[in-house]
Amino acid sequence: MTEYLKGLLRLPVGVRRFLMTEALYGIGIGMYSLVLNLYLLSKGLKEDQIGALVSVGILIMGILAIPVSLLANRFGRKKLLVAGILFIAAGNILYALTGEIAYFYLAQALVSIGLTLVETTEVQLLFHYCASRRDELRAFSLMFAVFTAFTGAGTLIAGYLPSGGGDGEGYRIALLLAGLVLVIHGTARGLILPKESNAALNEKSQGTSLNRGSLPSWRKRLPSSRLWLFSVFMALLGGALAITGSFLNVIVKYRLGWLDDNVSLLLAVAGIVLFVSSLLTPYMMERFGPHNAIISVFLINIVLFTALFWLMPVWLFMILFLVRGGGVTMLSNLVDSQLMSVLKEKERNLFAGMRSVFRSVGSSIATYVAGWILAGADYRMPFLLTSVVLGIGLICYMRWIRPTLD
Repeated sequence: MTEYLKGLLRLPVGVRRFLMTEALYGIGIGMYSLVLNLYLLSKGLKEDQIGALVSVGILIMGILAIPVSLLANRFGRKKLLVAGILFIAAGNILYALTGEIAYFYLAQALVSIGLTLVETTEVQLLFHYCASRRDELRAFSLMFAVFTAFTGAGTLIAGYLPSGGGDGEGYRIALLLAGLVLVIHGTARGLILPKESNAALNEKSQGTSLNRGSLPSWRKRLPSSRLWLFSVFMALLGGALAITGSFLNVIVKYRLGWLDDNVSLLLAVAGIVLFVSSLLTPYMMERFGPHNAIISVFLINIVLFTALFWLMPVWLFMILFLVRGGGVTMLSNLVDSQLMSVLKEKERNLFAGMRSVFRSVGSSIATYVAGWILAGADYRMPFLLTSVVLGIGLICYMRWIRPTLD
């Protein structure tokens, strides 16, 4: 463990700069996530109007994900990443400066475009700065850990700002501060992140083309069978984790009969567990090997979700619930980093877009099913259903995914 921690400090300079600036991204997103819905409610919007607004944002992200991933090959991931951060900042500021629903849709479009640009470029750019696959796993897990920790910090900062009167002045200030933090974040990344090595990118892209050189030109532009396989697997995994992940506060509140402050406290502690598990993910991979680690974490999650289905004392539910959060984080980080790491440089951009689209589809279907179950006041069945889908995911990993990773 000591050698592992020392290895984190020896990551390449590009990775270290990326991780340092990730803290600002977490703070900005944390502030935005906490106050946006409250701000919209204070401006007179109803819950169904907010739901429609969010749905439009998800639709925009789904439409743009693959085209943006292709643009990354042409314009460079760093440029698109910085542009995405500034788009999110612009959306926050526009939200804060207007009270008309038409402008809210424009603001949501800006945020959705920005999130698409960020989500389809940041992991590939981070991996580009790494010198080895070991560095890639460590960097990926550290990025998630830093983001999780500072998202919590941003949430706390926004929560301590006064909400003001019925006009939501305090929420407006929080959105403006979030926009300012994101502008600083985007500027910092534009100035201090190293430039991408075009020579290395071209070399790897040529290698990919040579491997498929016997195919017609139009076939070369299509995703490989492995990309389709990975994307379908990500839809399955994303759906499994969304069954409970989309409704954690609702499940805890009504299954335990708690007040909102107790629910918030438990979820805050869960955030700390996520941070620790993110730091330990690379150690698990290096200690037990990638495949053994993934299979083991799959099995642990299946057992945990099955156990949470049964009636139990509150204290035992809390412990298993927190451990579940760490297990889910490890599983997601292990799979995400391993699949991205085995791909060629050129394929990574396209996979990022396909992963985003397929994961969104899987999560949307799972969220709908979970909402239908919870509407019947059954706060236990989502855990059992998650366990079943994870079992299917484990079979798919061992039967189809694992052979492509060796």
